[in-house]
Amino acid sequence: MRRLSFLAKPMMGALASFVLLPMLRPAEAFGSMTPYNGTYCQGFIDYQVWLPDGATVALVEQDLQAQGIDMIFQLPDPCKSTYLAYACSAAYPRPVSTPKSNTFDVLFACESTCLAVNTACAANIAYLQQLGVLPTSASVIPDCKAGIPGTDAYPNGPMQYQQDNSCNNIPLQSSNRTCASPITECVSPFVKDVVFETTNGLQNTDDSVCDCGCCLPCPQTNAFYKPGVLDTGFFVTDVLKGVSAVLALILVISYLVLPDKLNYPSNLILFAAIATVILSSAVTLSYGNPRRVQCAANGVTPALADNNKLCEVQGAWLLFGAISTTAWFSIVIVNLHLYTVWNSSWLSRRTWLAHIIGWLFPASIVAVAVITKSIGWNNTSMCMATQASANALLFYPLGAMMIPSILLHITTFVHIIRITLQSESSETKSASTLSSGRAARISHRRHVLNAFRIQWRAAALAFAVSVCVLVNWAFYITTPVTDVAWLSTWQMCIFLGGGTQEQCGEQFAKGHVPDLYLMLVAEGLVSSAGLWVFLLFFKKSLVFEWIGLLSSWECCGGKNRRKKEADQFYFV
Repeated sequence: MRRLSFLAKPMMGALASFVLLPMLRPAEAFGSMTPYNGTYCQGFIDYQVWLPDGATVALVEQDLQAQGIDMIFQLPDPCKSTYLAYACSAAYPRPVSTPKSNTFDVLFACESTCLAVNTACAANIAYLQQLGVLPTSASVIPDCKAGIPGTDAYPNGPMQYQQDNSCNNIPLQSSNRTCASPITECVSPFVKDVVFETTNGLQNTDDSVCDCGCCLPCPQTNAFYKPGVLDTGFFVTDVLKGVSAVLALILVISYLVLPDKLNYPSNLILFAAIATVILSSAVTLSYGNPRRVQCAANGVTPALADNNKLCEVQGAWLLFGAISTTAWFSIVIVNLHLYTVWNSSWLSRRTWLAHIIGWLFPASIVAVAVITKSIGWNNTSMCMATQASANALLFYPLGAMMIPSILLHITTFVHIIRITLQSESSETKSASTLSSGRAARISHRRHVLNAFRIQWRAAALAFAVSVCVLVNWAFYITTPVTDVAWLSTWQMCIFLGGGTQEQCGEQFAKGHVPDLYLMLVAEGLVSSAGLWVFLLFFKKSLVFEWIGLLSSWECCGGKNRRKKEADQFYFV
């Protein structure tokens, strides 16, 4: 994370020659062990190093400095850490004692470490060359098939890069603890690292998103798109969640107050509406200020159950609402199939099973998520199951309910279409001239068509919920896994003025971060669940029932004398 000034062209010659370091000076003897007391490889070397006679750590450090290692510290991770691990392993071979007294095997740099530099730094170097900061002729990336630079002094030198089972393998560590020149001014969207400043550069607020005095603020996802676009999009979806919660609540109150709505099968819609209210109302904890659940108190670290209890509460709330809503709509689909195809009210005699699936099963999933600390923020405006646990805690349970329900739903509609096509010719015949079997089939057709006319709302809602689950699943599946190799080049684009935030994101972040439009569509579908429930089930008959109920309260002391009509309808 640097401005153009730290990569000024006059200094590029030193950086370009870094791979040609004479790591070890020529000597007549084989050398000896010595403790490492230098600066550049602190945190990387935890062993006594081997140097030829006449060489010292101080001399090697001078060579490293003269040939541009300070410039390596200016590059972002993972390139910086990877290159330092490579440079330190090459500059300071590792002695290993042998059974013979005062004899040692000397381990040199690993081929895998050299290859790691090629992977971690190639994009950075290519971008610097693209900007003209580095000449295209600069050979900064080491050639892993050539000899190790600076090992000509050894017998039969130069030495070749060695395999992992017999080489100086320095574990890759974060180099954030070492910053050659702290950044004095952070470029937007980066912000100043307060902890780095107060500790004089000894500590970062968060090593994963901070370096040398600047941090990528939470929510990090916002930095990879046009500024403000996600805030605007999520504000719209949050408003939609609030509207959905209110409308679904109106439907719940209607079903609780109006006559006959607590009876089967209407009460299935009541329970589905209650679950939808729970799902949509989870936004209340973050409405107007999503960052209070997206981020830890430091404003940099993404929220997890351990650092943000409000996030944990919202995540548990939302997880319960999502699974419960899907469960109840799955129950509606199953009941629709049983009633339409088999003319059965099987669920009416097993309400306990519906409540176990609709309430206890979601509660058990939430309990697991809370106990295992698997709730946190990832990408959207609210907390939920973390990306690592989303499949196990969210999509596998949803899939276990929705996939069979969708297949059953398709079966129901195939049956309805088949019956509809058959009914045209059959209805022209008089029932009195038909056999009892044929009359029964016609009666079933009438039942199916009547069920479809009455139950199309439940069918449409089931379809909407199925689409919502599938789109959200697609969003999570297509969201790239954790991969930060591209991040350093994006970071350089920002600090070197290679483009605006939107341009750098389009060039380097695209394909590595969630697709903007799919993310907003998925969030919008979840946000509109209560709206669909209300539009489909709060129809004109409910308005008339409210009017009748209010009239009866006014004229008859609260006694509702309206004739029961529930038996004439399936879902009203």
